[in-house]
Amino acid sequence: MPSPDVPASLATSPDDAGIVPETVLKVRKTIYTHDQLKASDMDLVFSVARKAGCQCCPEWTALFSEALADYVVHQNDPPDYIPQQKADWLTAKLAENGGICSTTEFDMLIDVMTHALGVPTSLSTFALNEIKTAILEGRRGAFTSEDHPAGVVTETDVEALRAVLYAAKSGTPDHVTRDEAEVLFQIAHATKQAAPSFDDLFARAIGNYLMAINEHVPDAAEALHFEKWLDERESAGSFMERMVESVPHFQHWMDFLKPLAMADEADYAQENAVEEAKLRESEKITVSEAAWVMAHLTRDGELTSAEKRLLQFIGAESPSIAPPLQALIDKENGAASHTFGKRHSPELQSSSD
Repeated sequence: MPSPDVPASLATSPDDAGIVPETVLKVRKTIYTHDQLKASDMDLVFSVARKAGCQCCPEWTALFSEALADYVVHQNDPPDYIPQQKADWLTAKLAENGGICSTTEFDMLIDVMTHALGVPTSLSTFALNEIKTAILEGRRGAFTSEDHPAGVVTETDVEALRAVLYAAKSGTPDHVTRDEAEVLFQIAHATKQAAPSFDDLFARAIGNYLMAINEHVPDAAEALHFEKWLDERESAGSFMERMVESVPHFQHWMDFLKPLAMADEADYAQENAVEEAKLRESEKITVSEAAWVMAHLTRDGELTSAEKRLLQFIGAESPSIAPPLQALIDKENGAASHTFGKRHSPELQSSSD
């Protein structure tokens, strides 16, 4: 018996073998018969997805991601910027069934964020929290078919975290937000065992949050205004070009315009210098940033291997570190050197022989 939310003609096969290609074709024809996808279309898609569970064909996986990317990402003004209300809608839809419950849903969420130029932080943070829950509770069906005990970070978990952290294109390249960094610290403190690759991902992600240029990210309204400005500028530029080419003594006009072009080049060089200065400044660890790091490092006592790797990364990459954190890095480096010396000391080896 199909779900009451799913039309009988769009139910799965009689033996409940999951979504079959014929069902996918019916859903596609139903939702793509009009210009814009509607909320009712998405209700149908999610109803069929709930009926499918983990038993679905590749055609359904593709349609699920395609439809959600079209509705959440592309069908906006301007396109490709996810508005907060659609991000809230998507997280609410996924939460209705207890959170992300299949690899199809997780892959869809990654596709949605990858296709977007602007992604609300709440959406990526939701995805990270879902992975954290799976790690801590051992509920792995949504991300991997591997069976692992709770509290263990596997290589597959690391790849899932990496996919979420670097899927969204908003902000500076690969910029990690504070909310995302907070979730990573929660995972580092709550897990008993982690794949070696987690330490490096953790260190680089937290380091990215601390040292990347945190520029203002234009929202959808600003992006739309900029697009209109570009259109007007292009129209005016084309008009001037036609005017110049239509008058005699074209070369005289070009000689007149050449200094203006050189001035533009000088402006670009100055802008590049400003950007380089901002980058160098952002790489410094300020007093407030150091306090934030140390509060997270010391809240559970002994440092984890991921946190030790973070201190190494910051010490190697930052040109200036606030004194309290620098002292902790120096202390940790000294302890690491002392341990290394004991393990590899020729005198110790000869005395034990």
